[in-house]
Amino acid sequence: MKRAIIEPNRCLGCEECEVVRVCESRAVIREEPTQKPWIDFMNCTGCMKCKTVCRGQAMQFAVQPCTGRGRMSW
Repeated sequence: MKRAIIEPNRCLGCEECEVVRVCESRAVIREEPTQKPWIDFMNCTGCMKCKTVCRGQAMQFAVQPCTGRGRMSW
C-alpha cells in the first residue's frame, strides 16, 4: 500500500499550502499557518494528488506491503 510522506527539509512552509487544500481524505494536517504540514497515515489513501501540487517537491511516497494478516505496520 502506498502512502504519502513529507520530506521536511524540502517543505517550503508555504503560507497557503496547496497540499492541505488538495487532499480529499484530509490526511494532510497543518495545525498552525506557520507550521509545516504532516500526514495522518490512517487517513491517507495513497492517491498522491499532493505530489502534483507541492511547490517544494516535498511530497514523496512510501510503500508498505500488506502481509495478508489484516493489519499494516504504519
